Amino acid sequence: MNTFSNAALKGLTKMGNFYCPQNGEFPSFEQAAGLYKLNDLVANVPEDDFSAISMVLAIFSILPNFILKWLVGVMERSAKNLSDGIIASSLRQLNLGIRGLCYSVYYSEFTNPAYKGKTPLQVLDYKIERIEL
Repeated sequence: MNTFSNAALKGLTKMGNFYCPQNGEFPSFEQAAGLYKLNDLVANVPEDDFSAISMVLAIFSILPNFILKWLVGVMERSAKNLSDGIIASSLRQLNLGIRGLCYSVYYSEFTNPAYKGKTPLQVLDYKIERIEL
């Protein structure tokens, strides 16, 4: 079963704070994200893909914030770069993967149990209704 290391969780938290910063009523990623459910989310990810993203996140955990901020900008600009080159396409994939993980745990119904404010879904006035068969 796929399980993120503490270093990978720290790296994801740092990146999540860039993608989902505190803004008005919205809490920061670090405050509200339901990271305790993250391992459930990635349980069925292919091992090679999981190892790669986990390693990248662990590296991000030791990088200074100014480098990560620059990297997020480069990754987001790569979405507008239509090049098929390995660097541009790798940056697009990395941006999509990390941003997807961040948004998945930030906008989910599972919030950090220690967080007591309005959740992102409450700020949006959105309710998830699950129908189980």
